[in-house]
Amino acid sequence: MQGAPTRSRDFLEGLSFVLASRQRETVLAAVIPGPKTPVQVAKQTGLHLPHVSRALGQLVRTDLVERVAGQRRGRLYAASGLGRAVFGELTEERGDRIVAPMIRGGHLRNYHHWVAAHYTSTAADEILIGVGLDPSTVRADGWYPLRAALQALDAIEARFGDGTYETIRRMLREEARNFSSAKRLISRVIPFPLLLELSPNAYSREFNHGRLEVEVQGHRALLKNYDWISSPARCAAWLGAYEGFVQMLKIDATVTKVACMLRGDPYCGYQLDW
Repeated sequence: MQGAPTRSRDFLEGLSFVLASRQRETVLAAVIPGPKTPVQVAKQTGLHLPHVSRALGQLVRTDLVERVAGQRRGRLYAASGLGRAVFGELTEERGDRIVAPMIRGGHLRNYHHWVAAHYTSTAADEILIGVGLDPSTVRADGWYPLRAALQALDAIEARFGDGTYETIRRMLREEARNFSSAKRLISRVIPFPLLLELSPNAYSREFNHGRLEVEVQGHRALLKNYDWISSPARCAAWLGAYEGFVQMLKIDATVTKVACMLRGDPYCGYQLDW
């Protein structure tokens, strides 16, 4: 199989580093058109000069920005080749959003784990290589483009499923126990309804975009996923993940998809009854 070129670890770590700070993203954007002094960056961005200087120093240390003049006073800074590549990814992913939608690497590692267990490790590697990732460098706590995860889900369904996305649903149901945020959540010895109300915190640890809202009433709960991007594979993944979550807790519950962004609803809704 001829896969797409893998992304380097430096690229992915640089992307994660910039996304972790609005100031770093703003400062990097300011030096993309051409070299600037810290004073010029401060005037353009409206940031205080000490904040600009700190961000530039951080970007230089991570090879995203380069010093292009040797004198200390009036020193110029410009985006490096790596910085331009990272900013290009941000621009492509962002659209009209403030930041590019990203996902924790634990999702990709779980996809890889499941495919390797049910098929072969070679097949699992090919899935990630096909979406431009090096399987050996994906870190569970790193940030990766959401687009890569959605492409991986589609590739798994195309190769091992039948077009119904039941394969994706099963994969997430079985892999739910391997998500660190889910394990952290269920480790709390509190009633199930309270666990559900705390689940938006787990969502925010896994994604840098969207939000999860939970409404609990009696023995029914509505989980509302306000994801920026949805797809049939992602809907099936959420359904399977929620099913796996209640199985981990040994709760006799049913999970039903009751709303979908792909049908024009403002969120994807999953109803739990127990």
